[in-house]
Amino acid sequence: MTAVEISQVVPSQNAIRIESLSEEHFAGTLSLMNQFVRNGLRKRLCCILPLGLFPTTMYEFRRMYRTPDAMSTTAIAVRESDGKVVGFAQMTDRTMTRDPVSSCLHSLDDGECYIEMMSVHPETRGSGIGTRLLQFCEARAKERGANKLTLGVVAGNPAKRLYVRFGFQDVDRSCFSKMMNMVGLFTLFGLPHCLPGGTMMEKIFD
Repeated sequence: MTAVEISQVVPSQNAIRIESLSEEHFAGTLSLMNQFVRNGLRKRLCCILPLGLFPTTMYEFRRMYRTPDAMSTTAIAVRESDGKVVGFAQMTDRTMTRDPVSSCLHSLDDGECYIEMMSVHPETRGSGIGTRLLQFCEARAKERGANKLTLGVVAGNPAKRLYVRFGFQDVDRSCFSKMMNMVGLFTLFGLPHCLPGGTMMEKIFD
């Protein structure tokens, strides 16, 4: 067991452990991922078709996480009392196979680890799970020799407050890059938080 797989267990009946994704938790992680994409039908292609109409299948999920490398860089939060997956964070770097859509939204540099997707189940939000998932990603990124950790956040997403507290800062981009990002996000997600566009954020390691 590596250092990033040792979780600090909260002394309560709903204690949560943070660990790398394993096949044992494929079904639970897939369920939470599809719930995140569905998100009350707020995410819509061009504000029309709900993304929840196109859930990821188990076949697609297994293809996405078919390598030990992909599983080791994905963090999950598991509730001790019932084994339910209540959070996850998917991280990639330039050496890994990525979803074509993700690659179009953001191309990776050498030395960069990117959090593709992160979600915490609504019933456990506010309990520090998001911070612990980010800690896992940062530790794993450093293990892989990265010099920075990045993520994208849709405009209006309240999770940005968490990222700022964790040390992420907005990345300064050109007007053209901002415009292209806005078009891409609108096409894929619509206006999930009623605001257009989004922000790329990064945390540079010392």
